[in-house]
Amino acid sequence: MSTLPTSVGLGGDGDEIVAIDDVERAFGVKLDKAHAAQWHTAGDVFASLCQALPADHVDDDLWSRFTQVLTDQTDVDPKSIEKESPLLSQSRLWVKVANASAVVWIAVAGVMLALLGWALL
Repeated sequence: MSTLPTSVGLGGDGDEIVAIDDVERAFGVKLDKAHAAQWHTAGDVFASLCQALPADHVDDDLWSRFTQVLTDQTDVDPKSIEKESPLLSQSRLWVKVANASAVVWIAVAGVMLALLGWALL
């Protein structure tokens, strides 16, 4: 029975954008965002990084440095990341928490506006 590779642990709530920005900053490149829709695994982003880097910067240590930067937002052990590791967390719990939080803040804002309108009458 095969096991699924460890997820990078990104939540799909904006932390993936920060992680990609961190990769670009750490390696001094701009990744081709035209391929971003096809970035599902760590290996997908790594392939884009390799294309963006000069050939003499692609070395044996590159994967290790890449996974360190990529997992900085998630605290996932970078040594557990494989090229097949999905970028997004399988549970997606944080996306649900973020969405619930947004609903609460919208409700609070609505109540505050209603109270303000009532106070001004």
